[in-house]
Amino acid sequence: MLDLLETENPPLNLDAHSLTCLRTERDTEAQTRKACARVPPLWPLKNFVAVNPFVGLSDKPFIEACSLVRSATHGAMLMPSSYYKNLHDQGRIRDADLEDALDQARRTLPFGLTAAVEALTVPSLKSALTAVGSEADSAGCFLTVADAVDGANATRWAPFIVDEISKWCSAYYDEGQASWRMPWRGEPLFAAWKQAALRDANPEIMGLQGFRAFVAALPDRAMMVIEDSLETLEIPAAETTDFLYRQLMSVAGWSGFVQYQVREKSMRGCPDGSLQDLLAIRLAYDVALYRQSDNLAFRQHWVQTHGAGWGDNKKSVSPALLTNYLWQVAAENAYQRELLGALAAPATKTAPPVERPAVQAVFCIDVRSEVYRRALEAVSPEVETRGFAGFFGFPIEYIPFGQVNGMAQCPVLLTPGFRIREHFPAASAEQAEESLRNQQSSRRLEHSWNAFKTSAVSCFSFVETAGLLSGVKLVKDSLKQHHAQPEEDSLAPCLHPSTASALCTGEETAPLTETGMTVEEQITVGAGALKNMGLTTNLARLVVFCGHGSSTTNNPYGSALDCGACGGHSGKANARVAAAVLNSASVREGLRGRGILVPDDTVFLAALHNTTTDEVAVSDTASVPASHSNDLRELQNWLAAASRKARLLRSPSLGLSGLPESRIEEQVRVRSLDWSQTRPEWGLAGNAAFIAAPRERTKGLNLGGRTFLNSYDYRSDGDGSILELIMTAPMVVASWINLQYFASTVNNRHFGSGNKTIHNVVGTVGIWQGNSGDLQVGLPLQSVHDGEKWMHEPLRLSVLIEAPRHAVSKVIAAQDGVRELLDNGWLHLLVIEDDGQTFARYCGDMQWKNVENPDNVMMKC
Repeated sequence: MLDLLETENPPLNLDAHSLTCLRTERDTEAQTRKACARVPPLWPLKNFVAVNPFVGLSDKPFIEACSLVRSATHGAMLMPSSYYKNLHDQGRIRDADLEDALDQARRTLPFGLTAAVEALTVPSLKSALTAVGSEADSAGCFLTVADAVDGANATRWAPFIVDEISKWCSAYYDEGQASWRMPWRGEPLFAAWKQAALRDANPEIMGLQGFRAFVAALPDRAMMVIEDSLETLEIPAAETTDFLYRQLMSVAGWSGFVQYQVREKSMRGCPDGSLQDLLAIRLAYDVALYRQSDNLAFRQHWVQTHGAGWGDNKKSVSPALLTNYLWQVAAENAYQRELLGALAAPATKTAPPVERPAVQAVFCIDVRSEVYRRALEAVSPEVETRGFAGFFGFPIEYIPFGQVNGMAQCPVLLTPGFRIREHFPAASAEQAEESLRNQQSSRRLEHSWNAFKTSAVSCFSFVETAGLLSGVKLVKDSLKQHHAQPEEDSLAPCLHPSTASALCTGEETAPLTETGMTVEEQITVGAGALKNMGLTTNLARLVVFCGHGSSTTNNPYGSALDCGACGGHSGKANARVAAAVLNSASVREGLRGRGILVPDDTVFLAALHNTTTDEVAVSDTASVPASHSNDLRELQNWLAAASRKARLLRSPSLGLSGLPESRIEEQVRVRSLDWSQTRPEWGLAGNAAFIAAPRERTKGLNLGGRTFLNSYDYRSDGDGSILELIMTAPMVVASWINLQYFASTVNNRHFGSGNKTIHNVVGTVGIWQGNSGDLQVGLPLQSVHDGEKWMHEPLRLSVLIEAPRHAVSKVIAAQDGVRELLDNGWLHLLVIEDDGQTFARYCGDMQWKNVENPDNVMMKC
């Protein structure tokens, strides 16, 4: 079926090789699914969330994944040798850290590497560091046909094919940026591409002869194209999965975005074959190029390099990789040594805890909250802070006023359990209807205006007419003449979440949908949230759920700075819903029946921490009873003082050291409003550890904004259910965040998104570097590097849990996914026992080893 471009050359007599290529359709489908499963999902810009770029490889040991990823992406997964040498020269990595790395490797690395590790010593590791070659070149890697042709002929077919695929995917998945839409968007991806490619002469103009006729002869089923392509290219059956994985990684950005689409549909019970469609499209270009290059010399070369056993040397762990891996482990040991030393140091005397705190503030476990919590606790001993996932246990879809559908406000590992609609509680039906009509009219006007600006007919006249006016705005923006944060609209203070169960519609043509929560559901979710936060006794007069979000301008990756626990949105909606539910008298009565007594004088509040400016705004203050007006005023004073202190703590990383406090506040606000600012804040750069323990374990320590802090007291977790929740949800999410920053640092070209200053938004869903190429998959270089040095230290997450090791082992044994991450080395796990006096490291295979005598390190505020 793929013989339209067949040349007159007869097929080679490769009987022995052909035997290795025998496969059934069922085998091909299984190997295709396996290759597709390795692709990480890539969320769109509107809710860009951190994702582990290696999530599909967690079934492999970390070092084997490093080798496979290098072969499939032609990019290293560790820092270059010079980076580790600098750490050693600076004294950051000590000989003891290297010795521990060798000991851990002997215990945890795959059996096939045992002999190689046994032969290494600390002196040999230090000498090898200066002798190893680079792991970043493409020698010995899996190749596409385009890679092979380019390597043989010095052509540029590989980037051309990426550009062609990216062009059509951009048109197919466009979400409103384009004025002229692709007419085949209603068809499956492969069918739509086939229709478009039949009308596109670009490949033939570039030299791919007869491409449109070739496309016309392709089967209509993507799996048939994949199977025929593998047969044409004579790929050995044993190597099919890795070859297909390379194909997908050659368009890694669009593969990830399509994987996201597939994942979203599968979570709603709708199977989707779009990733197989994309794979078929990528193979079609390769087969067309292969047949055009079908001469005896090239085919012999292809078979020799892709024959039986061709993948063995590509998947082996090289000496250079093993050396860099051990130095990476040593760098992680060095950080753990400092962290454990600080936790083991004798605690400084602090004021005794008050009998009943005035305020209990629950913050997201986000590392930026660590800085603010430290500042707030320093302002007043009457404030108690806690750490919990920023959706506060309320997995909701939040539907803004006037909208039919909303946004998932929960971790991407979860599916929203409830739909909460925004409404005007104080408005009459006529007033609400008028506001709805005004909003819909504004949306239609904005849509029409954008269509006029971008249409092929009117765009030039628009520039000529409005260019000077736009220039005035540009000058004002450049001079930072802003007066308000861009996040809030004029209606926001009047809108509230409607938690009551109801049938609602956002527009006349929309069907009725069930929104809100029944009272029983509110009681159940509220009880679970309070239990998991540890807020079941001794509640303060004010309990604040403080979500977080960012405020930046001209930043396509703005949602990457928002709350990962809220699906790339701010946590304000979740905080408001949680407060509304727990302030309900009927809910409190139901909680009493479940053994949770909320004092009559306890008031729950919602707040939002702007992580760019460190301002904290309390929501719905008008509903606070008069009896708590003084409490509220005192809270707001404490928050203002803590904000000033937090900005001061962050100022060195923003290049604002030495400025007066008033100037620091001004400059931090300016950064959030500056359209040209590439580093408005550092996000989660520097994240390195996750600690689940009572706050007393870390209170008073300066953890440098590098630690996810999850409040947990195993003494009140009799059945271990909270521990299991922590290890299966926030710990995994923190690992995803950690590995995204890790990947964007070790190899920004392959796993990041390069230079932010030349980003272009594509279809509102993703980013191109410049005006073409693949979708970018990770963080911009400016998010991890300040122009002179790395602001993120690439370390796998170190998880510390204060709990008996047998309780932690029970969770590991019961949760296959958690055990896979730990046994394969994707994160480190340590337990804290005996009131902070004993530390033990998980070594894999349910084995533990005590950590001896950590250094006492001062990390005090």
